[in-house]
Amino acid sequence: MLMTCVGCVQSVGGARRVVIAVLGLVLCILAGRSACLGQVLVDDRWADGSRSESNRPAEAAVWVGREDDVAVANGVLSTKLGETSQKIWSYFADEPVTLAVGQKLTASVSFIPRGALAETSSRSFRLGLFHDPTDPRVESDVNNDGGGAGAPWTDAQGYAVQMLFTGGEYASTKPFDLGKRHNLEGPSLLGTSGDYVKMSGGTSTTLELDKEYRLTLEVSRASETQIDLTASLYAGEEELATWSVSDDGSWLGDAAVYDRFDMLFIRIADNTTTADQIDFTNFKVELTGTAKPAE
Repeated sequence: MLMTCVGCVQSVGGARRVVIAVLGLVLCILAGRSACLGQVLVDDRWADGSRSESNRPAEAAVWVGREDDVAVANGVLSTKLGETSQKIWSYFADEPVTLAVGQKLTASVSFIPRGALAETSSRSFRLGLFHDPTDPRVESDVNNDGGGAGAPWTDAQGYAVQMLFTGGEYASTKPFDLGKRHNLEGPSLLGTSGDYVKMSGGTSTTLELDKEYRLTLEVSRASETQIDLTASLYAGEEELATWSVSDDGSWLGDAAVYDRFDMLFIRIADNTTTADQIDFTNFKVELTGTAKPAE
């Protein structure tokens, strides 16, 4: 019966994509999987020139530290950078996403450096996926690394990549620090590198002004006790650098893995370690993979 139906679909205009979708669904069912997942949670390009609304997946409200330095136009969220850090964050789901074994959460930010590029060895452009298990969400602009009054982000759990953002002499430095937030008593979510147990790696890369790049952070649940992390940097479809590490009780400490996430967070240290201005063209978060049945 299935072969007859597939043959009928193929004969009507050669609809290959329909055939592939049908076969994929059948394979998932036959494999006994509990779900066949591929969900875009957020894909925001600021088409309406605003950062205030949440109508996911097309748009999600974005909050910042220094609001006077942020401007939004059709297709771009831009921040000027000075002597102090900028914080940018957004929530990509109404409720935290809990990763099942076999699932992967991928966050990507596309950006264009403007003005002048730093010549530095500091990994000062930082992207993380987090969940705060005890406090309400911070849904207002606040220029504080702990999330404002009471430092609600103190116990936020998650993983982050800290990336080298340079066009100068330090380009031979490994571009990524990739790891896990282990100090859940420190008040700074991504401002203190020592709050993370991490490993450095990736192919050295020199950035260019006025060119679009995409940084991705993948969090993949391999088992009940293992999370695989991958950070990658792209220019268009070209992969410039990538680095992976596993949170399996050895490389990133022996604390339990983190598996709940609802916040994308970016911290940019200053213009001396990044650029004069960064134009963001896309924030995207996607859940993929198939949840495996419990053994």
